Amino acid sequence: MNEQVIRLAPGQTAVIGYGSLLSMLSISRTLSRDYGGPFVPCHVDGWRRSWDVAMPNEAFYYLDGGARIYPKKIVYLNVRRTPRELLNAMLFVVDDTELQAMHGREWIYDPVPVTSELRGVTIEGGDAIMYAARDQFLLRGASQRREAAIRATYLKILRQALDNVTPDFREEYERTTDPIPADLVIDDTLDPARPSPWAASGYKPERQIEE
Repeated sequence: MNEQVIRLAPGQTAVIGYGSLLSMLSISRTLSRDYGGPFVPCHVDGWRRSWDVAMPNEAFYYLDGGARIYPKKIVYLNVRRTPRELLNAMLFVVDDTELQAMHGREWIYDPVPVTSELRGVTIEGGDAIMYAARDQFLLRGASQRREAAIRATYLKILRQALDNVTPDFREEYERTTDPIPADLVIDDTLDPARPSPWAASGYKPERQIEE
């Protein structure tokens, strides 16, 4: 079967979305425009989703006995190199200015070139990148929500994104994703009076993305 060809114009980059970037709504809010495509299913050879990257936190909290608890870190999906795995994802295209907005949003990750590892799609005229955790933000052995928590609102974004894909894509997603550490999930609220977790990157997410 012939692979779909995505021809990039000068100044364009293909981005591989595997978590919240499976959501066109979430992408659109980062780009400050309605993203209309391309939005193409693909695979990346030798990668698997994992819950092992964490962003420093001062703004998200949960209630425990009426008290606000601000976890030290918020855990998000990551990808790690895993031989003989085939990660399913969605490919979208941004220009240079939009790519900087993406980098700001994903500031705890490195943009890793994966053009040669793409399957199902061929990129011409540029590169494809995928966000993988920077070493200093990798999380190991978290067991207490006060130390590291997963936002229920983030899981909602993932569920909504997966509601818009095919059953086969969703089944592949489940198969190529580590189980959610249920003990770390919190009913989160964003405190607008506290510094944004994205302040260090200069990125200013709209509140709707995070609520």
